[in-house]
Amino acid sequence: MFKKLLYIFFLCLICFQVSAQKKSEAKLINIKNAESLSYDKEKDNAKVLRGNVICEHEGTLLHCDTAYIYDETNQMRATGHILITKGDSIRVTGDKLFYDGKTKLATLQNNVKCVEKDMTLTTNILTFDVANSIANYYDGGKIVNKDNTLTSKNGHYYSGLKEAFFQYDVVLTNPEYKMNSDTLRYNTVSRTAYFLGPSIIISKEDYIYCENGWYNTAKEKAQFSKNSLLMTKEQKLTGDSLVYDRTEKIGRAYRNVRLIDTAQKSVLFGDFVEYKELKHTALVTQKAIYARIIEKDTMFIAADTLYHVDIDSVDNFLNAFHHVRIFKSNMQGVCDSASLNTKDSLMQMFGTPVLWTHRSQSTSKIIKVDIGKNSVKGFKLDEKAFLINQVDSLLNADKFNQLSGKTITGIIVQDTVRRVVVNGNAEILYFPKNKKKAGAMNKTNCSEIFMWFKNGDIERVSFRPKTLGNIEPMKSLDIENAKLKGFNWQYEKRPKSRWELHFREPEKLEDKRLK
Repeated sequence: MFKKLLYIFFLCLICFQVSAQKKSEAKLINIKNAESLSYDKEKDNAKVLRGNVICEHEGTLLHCDTAYIYDETNQMRATGHILITKGDSIRVTGDKLFYDGKTKLATLQNNVKCVEKDMTLTTNILTFDVANSIANYYDGGKIVNKDNTLTSKNGHYYSGLKEAFFQYDVVLTNPEYKMNSDTLRYNTVSRTAYFLGPSIIISKEDYIYCENGWYNTAKEKAQFSKNSLLMTKEQKLTGDSLVYDRTEKIGRAYRNVRLIDTAQKSVLFGDFVEYKELKHTALVTQKAIYARIIEKDTMFIAADTLYHVDIDSVDNFLNAFHHVRIFKSNMQGVCDSASLNTKDSLMQMFGTPVLWTHRSQSTSKIIKVDIGKNSVKGFKLDEKAFLINQVDSLLNADKFNQLSGKTITGIIVQDTVRRVVVNGNAEILYFPKNKKKAGAMNKTNCSEIFMWFKNGDIERVSFRPKTLGNIEPMKSLDIENAKLKGFNWQYEKRPKSRWELHFREPEKLEDKRLK
């Protein structure tokens, strides 16, 4: 009984193998039409077909003028007006053809063209996988898809996916721009190019570089990553990744972003930038910093949000919102919001602003600073103006010259305050120096005060109307209480360097528990 079952098993196995072998064996090339048929014994008994030759192999039609068919190897050689059609979509033409019926691979030479709907591939030598509708070239080729023309040394077109893959010296040419890449994938339906290596896009208006990303040539939208760069005539935008709409001329950059204005010598930093080229505006958030070169120095303005507008090719306007911090080697400041107009060189600070220059601190409701074209020229404190000047440079010094009034105007020369004018309810408390040492304290009230500085120290003071004020010797003076009303020395808030512009102390939390 066991032997009988074993015999049946092997018989079934043999039948299965024979069936599988028959299925794996490719069908012979079938002759559909020819004006003449002959045999050439010298060429392996080839069938020689001439005149309007049409052959068929598993649903694919092969047209030519002359064909040699080898039944033993199931191969075909053909010349003259080669045409391969598969279904009603793809057509391949050329001058010479070698077709292997076993592998279903066709090799075409001379004037080769592969056409599918609005895509046309041309090359000199093409390998066409008939079974999978895949076309390959390795010695230069070109694909034309509506407005786009792609050329490369190596190319592969996948009809089923409607995608082409290009390598080496890849060039995509469009009426509006030109792309150069080492490796590129292209979808003929969406007309989207995918960059898989260093790539450059050049147009009359801009220059783009990236090492990864995609570009939809139909919708003019793109996303670039890895060392991405967008350059216009006046701006240069870089970031870890860029999103660009060429039609709207809007670019968005993410992480480690820099927007460099080469004409105005300014830079915007942040982790997000939205740049609108047509409106000449930029919105920066997430560690936003504005940097502008002023002579041999750089002024930095940091905030939660920066809004930048180009006024013209020379000047720009900047709005900074929330937690504003300013750093320049000779000037620092903090406030809630600020604006900067380079056309009139005016910077305005709002929301409890504080400004430091050398050993001086200024506060008021609004602070206006004339940053000048090359160096800071002066400042104006509007409403509740208060200026504090540290008598000694030591951080633990306890003596402060103080000015308060309705407005205070200061003139800065060579990075130091040289002249100050106080108007309206003017009040002063200062320590006149005798041989570089404070000998007494003078406290005076009047309408106007004029003060001159030299090397950071008070050189002389005049009052209007004239008055001597109250003078108190140092021996009987209580230094701790030598303060005008409103005195608030805020040295701990002063930015020490550009690297700590986005550092701020945690806000105090209010107790919101229900009572």
